[in-house]
Amino acid sequence: MLANSATAAVCAGADNLIVSWNTAAEELFGHLAEQAIGQPLSLIIPPRLRAAHDAGLARAVQAGRARLAGHSVDILALHAEGSEIPVDLSLSMWFEDGKPMFGALLRDIADRHSAKQRLEHLAHCDTLTSLPNRNALQERLAAEITRAACALMLVDLDGFKHVNDTLGHSVGDQLLTAVAARLTATVGAIGFVARLGGDEFAILLSNCADPLVLDELTTRIFQTLQRPFQLAEQSIYVGTSIGIALSPSDSLNVELLLSCADLALYSAKNDGGGARRFFQRAMQNNSEHRHRLGSELRKALANGEFELWYQPQMCLTTSSLSGVEALLRWRHPDHGLLTPAAFIEVLEDSPIAEDVGDWVVEQACAATAQWERAGLRSMRIGVNLFAAQLRSDRLFEVVSTALRKHQLSPDQLELEITETTVLRHNNQSTKALRNLNSLGVGIAFDDFGTGFASLSLLQKYPLTRLKIDRSFIAHIDRKAGDSAIVKSPIQKFVKFDSTLRFCA
Repeated sequence: MLANSATAAVCAGADNLIVSWNTAAEELFGHLAEQAIGQPLSLIIPPRLRAAHDAGLARAVQAGRARLAGHSVDILALHAEGSEIPVDLSLSMWFEDGKPMFGALLRDIADRHSAKQRLEHLAHCDTLTSLPNRNALQERLAAEITRAACALMLVDLDGFKHVNDTLGHSVGDQLLTAVAARLTATVGAIGFVARLGGDEFAILLSNCADPLVLDELTTRIFQTLQRPFQLAEQSIYVGTSIGIALSPSDSLNVELLLSCADLALYSAKNDGGGARRFFQRAMQNNSEHRHRLGSELRKALANGEFELWYQPQMCLTTSSLSGVEALLRWRHPDHGLLTPAAFIEVLEDSPIAEDVGDWVVEQACAATAQWERAGLRSMRIGVNLFAAQLRSDRLFEVVSTALRKHQLSPDQLELEITETTVLRHNNQSTKALRNLNSLGVGIAFDDFGTGFASLSLLQKYPLTRLKIDRSFIAHIDRKAGDSAIVKSPIQKFVKFDSTLRFCA
């Protein structure tokens, strides 16, 4: 019956010699029956697996039973041409005249094996860049971390979001592919390069924790990535931030070492980007503090612990009150009244930032309406916006609803944006501000002169007021340089918009 079976059937005795070989076996292995019968089973066993096979056969003969009998397993067999082929093996054992005999049914599973290999490849390969992915990195790291000292670098692109927002995701993908190629060429054979997702890459250096070697490599990475990328018929520039963690000094655990490198990367980006940072224990402490503070901030919003304080704005010409600025405060249950310096950085990165910002808009409009009823007519109030509000598509609705609800004129509200917001400029944020400005809502730029926002970038926003940082006017009557710095942007802006107001 097995002679005509579609499944390859091979029988052998305890002496390891083949005694039966059907037509399907001929087709599967490429040997005719007359060529195979009488040959040892090594005929179809890859050389590297023969020692294990011989040992298993000897154990089965001695024990009187085969360990794999009754089971189906995937193995690699040897074709007549010398190639290895994946097969499904079902083994049986019986006795003839008191001597053990072995029978094997073998099925070609090349298609299944190929599909499995493809799935394995997809599970460990980044489809965009063809680099190993996070899964592959974690497996490699798990294998290396216990052998010798190693270094893990996380590399993140500064300004990648701006490329995506302005040039589109297709160009962003081309940029990531080009970055992957440069990193691979720069690191070479000394490291394992992977893409973790987004614009974040990882480099694993085995048997290397020498700060000098790492410093030299990071310098080369900075140099290669600061060169322009020629994409979409233009030169594209991005910055780079690098976080580094070492094993065993920082951790011998895969997830913890990744976390340490991530904290170091966060520190590098938080310092303005374009930097490398080695993990330090203080970073962990800071991370834990931020986590606790983030939890407390969520409770603060739910429990009504936020307050608005109002700073008067005076007109120097008339010595009259021209408006107020709403300032956020936190009435902490344990620490008392806190100014934004104690919590604003964490709040800005928190998921509740938009909700807090919307609450501020509502409360500020409510207070202005109350002052109107008390006799303070046409009071203007300034409200600082969070970046999360500008990224949202609900800003226009939140502001316009608050104005209607409290029966305020749009020109009584002035929304203030900071340099951080401007440097994260995107079309969505400017569209929302332009729509609000078209209603009559004022748009002010706060603390001008403290950072890197250029005049050309500011001109993309519908500004109605430029608030010059007090550090420039503190000694304006005594330092000619400060006076010139203040006059220069005023003169340039007036050329573009004579209606723009300035204050300090």
